[in-house]
Amino acid sequence: MRLALLALLATTACVQTGARVAEGNDDASLTIRSRPDIDSARELDQQGVRAFREGRYADAIRYFRAAYRLGGPSSELWNIARSRERMDDAETAASAIEQYLAQRDLSAQDRADAEHELAALRTRVSILTVTTVPAGAVVVIDGKQTLGPTPLSVELHAGPHTLSVHHDGYATETRPLEARFGRAVILSLDLARQAGDKR
Repeated sequence: MRLALLALLATTACVQTGARVAEGNDDASLTIRSRPDIDSARELDQQGVRAFREGRYADAIRYFRAAYRLGGPSSELWNIARSRERMDDAETAASAIEQYLAQRDLSAQDRADAEHELAALRTRVSILTVTTVPAGAVVVIDGKQTLGPTPLSVELHAGPHTLSVHHDGYATETRPLEARFGRAVILSLDLARQAGDKR
């Protein structure tokens, strides 16, 4: 896991001006000033790196965002993504990496690293937890993998799935669900008795 350190040159020819980049789920956008302030951007970046190393990731994001607004390089977006990932916010980290990949000044290696990291975030394994009333139901995922009895917790690969829950004397419950960015998936069901079952 690397954190890109700011290496600003005295010239600002490669700095994008007037660009707007939406950052994560924030309502505010990242706006690069038409007159970059390289010295201030460098100082903010250094504060961001310090905050990152100290585990103050929300502070680091604020510093990196401010540095980018003042004309810092595209690596500030990468730093924001790394901070989001350390906060276990995989979806917003992926969004920041997508913004980083949209920049035109990335080296081939930086682009490859970012694409690899984005793929890893998108395919993170989620934990599926299923509870039922009554307990002891059998869970079938995608018509193949049979698990049980409930309550249970298992790993679930990223993507859409269909889950069926079976229990003797109760109606089968079938639910679509999607595992995304390693988020926990929790399903709690009160099973209904089958028609005609008098138990």
